[in-house]
Amino acid sequence: MKLSTDRDALLSLIAATAAATDQAPYVRLVATGHALACEGVSPELAIRVRAPAGVEEEGEMAVPARTLARLIARLPQGTVQLEAAYPHLSIAYEGGTASLVGADAIMVGEFPESDAGHAALPNGAFATLIPQVAFAAARQEEGRPQLTGVRLEARGGRLHAVATDGMRLAMASLPFGGSVAVTLSRKAAALLRELSRQDPQATVAQERGQLHYRSAAAAAAITTLAYAYPDVWHVRQSLPAGACIAVSRQAFLEAVARAEAVLLDRRHAIALGLGPRGLSVAAASDEGSVHTVLPGERYGRRDDIGCRVRAEFLARPLRALPQEVEAVRLHITGQATALLLQAEAGDLLVEHIIMPVISA
Repeated sequence: MKLSTDRDALLSLIAATAAATDQAPYVRLVATGHALACEGVSPELAIRVRAPAGVEEEGEMAVPARTLARLIARLPQGTVQLEAAYPHLSIAYEGGTASLVGADAIMVGEFPESDAGHAALPNGAFATLIPQVAFAAARQEEGRPQLTGVRLEARGGRLHAVATDGMRLAMASLPFGGSVAVTLSRKAAALLRELSRQDPQATVAQERGQLHYRSAAAAAAITTLAYAYPDVWHVRQSLPAGACIAVSRQAFLEAVARAEAVLLDRRHAIALGLGPRGLSVAAASDEGSVHTVLPGERYGRRDDIGCRVRAEFLARPLRALPQEVEAVRLHITGQATALLLQAEAGDLLVEHIIMPVISA
């Protein structure tokens, strides 16, 4: 194996592969045609990332993942030359050389290929969907393993991304003509988000407990979580109709931020209310109080109605929305019934269901 490539391109390949397969000691470098591929395989996922390279001699070699990533990150900008003469990988850069002790390529497991038919994703699908929901997934330390992942499910001609921790439910969807129903770990979801951001055109397939992802620049085979995901669709469909108002997304976010500022504990609640003047956002503590009224267009019930909710459960989804979203719709159904926050941006539909804080 002998090739030359750009240092930044090489760093991007190795960093993505090493981070995704953090329990695997080696990554495999494969030089073929006019590209260099970096492959990593772990029990949870396998990833292959490619970048253009000037390949003089084809070949492959396994290299210590962390050491290679640290070294490349500290090289100067410019062209890097790699040459493998087993068991060493020689690295030449402007002003110096380095050498790593490698291993036979068999040290990295075989990348699991899929024969299943792939369906085309909307451009940048995971870069769009995952940020809208991932923050709502439960944490490992909360003891609810079935809720720690991000659910991807095709329903009604749309690809839905879903996450919930039992107190909030985040749902986002885009048009999709394929079939998929899997739950991914946070790490796997973050990987797909980054791969989708780097190369928006991709396909997916589901086969034998794995989700297979392909683009021109990368491929991934992700082992899905085996826990049964709750019936979130029933939760959404069972929400009663309530009072609704459309308000400025930015104004709402600023009002929530002001309310957070006077609370002594982030777990404390802010008060929301719909009245004749618009949406009221208020909070109070021993150190101060704040009250903002946002004008907006009312829908549904016209009576005054309100509830209390944790400020971060509103702030996170509002911040995650694409910048082009100017307005959101908030549905309030009563003191003991979940809130519904909705937004749209082109084909993207986003819904957040938030449980209120119930006080005696």
